[in-house]
Amino acid sequence: MRTAPLALILGAVACLVALVAARRRGRWRGVLAAPDIPAIVDRGAFERAGIGGAGKAWIVATLTDRTCRSCASTLERLSPLAGPAVDVVEVDAGRHPELHDSYGVDAVPFTLVADTGGAVQAWILGPPTAADIASVRRVVAETPGAREEG
Repeated sequence: MRTAPLALILGAVACLVALVAARRRGRWRGVLAAPDIPAIVDRGAFERAGIGGAGKAWIVATLTDRTCRSCASTLERLSPLAGPAVDVVEVDAGRHPELHDSYGVDAVPFTLVADTGGAVQAWILGPPTAADIASVRRVVAETPGAREEG
């Protein structure tokens, strides 16, 4: 009888540890996992706004705001991804409010990784970790003809 409460407590602790571990692993998602995340990026809208160049296979777009303390470091961490096939761009809420608002994002920094057709292949909420960046590199490298150098 005395072991039943202990078993319940240990089970609850194990569940809590599993939940925390799952949330940490789930920060970066290579596929869409939430209904609020856009499935398509209008790459033409970025070009019309003067953000990003045409013809690159990938766009890594980070939505930012001037009040965001971690947005600058986010852009610094993502900038090494830029290359012949990858455009890393900033979408600031103050400079491009219509573009920023079109994605319905209420927290920044928020990064979308989209392929040539604009399909969102990955997203990162918050400052990217080294694992997030490595995951984005893998997604970009898996596309034939769109391999980045570096």
